[in-house]
Amino acid sequence: MKLFSFLFLILTINVFGADEFSCGTIECDEFQVNISNNADLQNGLSTYMNYCYGCHSLQYSRYKRVAEDLDIPIDLYVENLIYDGSKPGELMKISLSKDDAINWLGAYPPDLTLEARVRKPEWIYTYLKSYYSDSSRPYGVNNLVYKNVSMPHVLEDLQASLPEENYNKVISDLTNFLVYVSDPSARERQQMGVYVLLFLFLFTSFAFLLYREYKKELK
Repeated sequence: MKLFSFLFLILTINVFGADEFSCGTIECDEFQVNISNNADLQNGLSTYMNYCYGCHSLQYSRYKRVAEDLDIPIDLYVENLIYDGSKPGELMKISLSKDDAINWLGAYPPDLTLEARVRKPEWIYTYLKSYYSDSSRPYGVNNLVYKNVSMPHVLEDLQASLPEENYNKVISDLTNFLVYVSDPSARERQQMGVYVLLFLFLFTSFAFLLYREYKKELK
């Protein structure tokens, strides 16, 4: 029975997890998740809103929550990063209709709110860096991670105009923003975890000192 369970687990991972977490024909690049730096997350948000949001919604997030979490004044957020007249308290849904998307792009672009949880951050980071010219494809590009990808290389102008190090920083900030938006409460949990550990350390210290006093009395 144990052998059967083990084989079933391996089969499940191979069938359902292999394509989901691999990086296609190449190894995933190393990527260090950092969602504690608001400046970097603000840069990632700006890149997303200017280059990705026209097609990919974040329909499980709200403008106001993102602005508050990343310390962006709501009036500046509304003025510079909300393009369709949506209210700050609304969900981040795009105006692109499914019919128009299919007519123009051939498919409806997926919502990316949970993309960093569906795929690991290394996959996103490597995917965004792995576009290459391919004249046989409709948009003239292909991707090493996602073969015959239907998405155009929307950051192509940035990649052409920026030094590689700077471009990689743009991709890193964008990836970290997607990690943040996939689980906005993660930063609160991390902070709470620090407080809990400090409390346990202090409690253990006082408990040990109290134990020593009781032990003296017992002698």
